[in-house]
Amino acid sequence: MKTLITVVSATLLSVAAMAGDEMTKTTAATFEALDKNADQQISKTEAAAEKSVSDGFASADMNGDGYLSKSEFMAHGKSHDRTKS
Repeated sequence: MKTLITVVSATLLSVAAMAGDEMTKTTAATFEALDKNADQQISKTEAAAEKSVSDGFASADMNGDGYLSKSEFMAHGKSHDRTKS
């Protein structure tokens, strides 16, 4: 029985890790698509192309510089995904 529980737990953790990796790839691809001028940040104008990004821009802009860096975008995307679950 312990072996079965161990195998099931390991399988569930692997599936969760793969889902997390896929979400990270999707979030990174969204960042790249929105960053039209390839300056590695998203302006409010660029964010306007995606309603959910535009709506959450102010809360994602942690340093208040008016741009979303890739790290701010990724962090906001991960926290936003956790609240949807």
